[in-house]
Amino acid sequence: MPVRASVVPQPTPGHAILRVGDLDAPPEGLTLSIQRQQGPDSHLGEDGWRRTEAWLRPDQVVRVKGMLDFHLGPAICDRLAGIATARLRIKEPDIGVVASTVVAWPAMLTSGAVDPTSKPAVEESPFRFRRPPPTVQPPPAPPFEPEPAEPPRPIPELRAAREPAPPPARSGIVSWLATALALIVVAGAGYYAYTTYFQKNGTQVAVTAPPANTTPAPAPAATPAEAPAKSIRDTVAEYLATKPSAEAMLAKGQEYAAAGNLAGAFLVWRQAAASGNPQAEVEIAEFFDPLAPRPKTGFTPDGARAADWYERAALAGNAEAQRKLGLLYAMGAAGVPADPAKAKSWLQQAADQNDVEARKALEQLSKK
Repeated sequence: MPVRASVVPQPTPGHAILRVGDLDAPPEGLTLSIQRQQGPDSHLGEDGWRRTEAWLRPDQVVRVKGMLDFHLGPAICDRLAGIATARLRIKEPDIGVVASTVVAWPAMLTSGAVDPTSKPAVEESPFRFRRPPPTVQPPPAPPFEPEPAEPPRPIPELRAAREPAPPPARSGIVSWLATALALIVVAGAGYYAYTTYFQKNGTQVAVTAPPANTTPAPAPAATPAEAPAKSIRDTVAEYLATKPSAEAMLAKGQEYAAAGNLAGAFLVWRQAAASGNPQAEVEIAEFFDPLAPRPKTGFTPDGARAADWYERAALAGNAEAQRKLGLLYAMGAAGVPADPAKAKSWLQQAADQNDVEARKALEQLSKK
């Protein structure tokens, strides 16, 4: 999803803060993908520019007044020196890419600790041409001259002696002429028979061969390529594109959760909560509740974010949200200091709606 982002240079050279808004994601575990427009090596990695996408972990990510501040050091800022704009993608653990945008990168002082043009070390390809090894000179000749070799002896010819053939007799010429004359007679008789019988009746005995079947055989049906598996984010995006109602999204999220797909449930519930559905707001708050965190979600407990979502649903009259918000104030948690007065107020509102657990919590709170 597109978000708003800006870069704030810091007084220390090579340091800046990437400030991102409109992103409802926990700061823990967020990573960045940074891409420039110049050259084939357009993706920034930990060891320099490369051709494939890489994910960078900022020095620190904190949430300040609804904004996420990514603290960036020289490993990123020095290499972005001279870059006008950069494309950013933000990935959340166990969910995937949750935001993308293009940010203008301001001019800033570099630390000088990182070479902006450095590239990652790549092993030498076995297919590169290598220089031939140096030619090894033969050892010097010995100080003495060798004795000259004897010249090869001529090999005698081993031709077999043949006795001269006797001269042909005169009678051989006569027999040769007789044979030639007989051949001429036979050839003439054969030609006469061919032109008289076979050539005239050739059309009668010739058999017309049937025309060859020129119709090509049907090609075997191509096996359809197996479609690549969709990510849960793409699946949820296709579902949300149908514009379901808040109640339908709440049920879809419960279906995902029952199947163990908490990432899909979170994405659907977050959309329903953004539309103001109180029960979806409770579901989102439980991902961050430090008193009763959802198992195997990958989310870090955050009392302040849980209290914020609980309060939205509690103000809409949701008894479960009122009880859980009251328990947060009663027990205290990270980001939510204990406040007995607020705890009693919210628990009382839930008890007035016949919430049994809220009544028990009120009784325990009055005993302290």
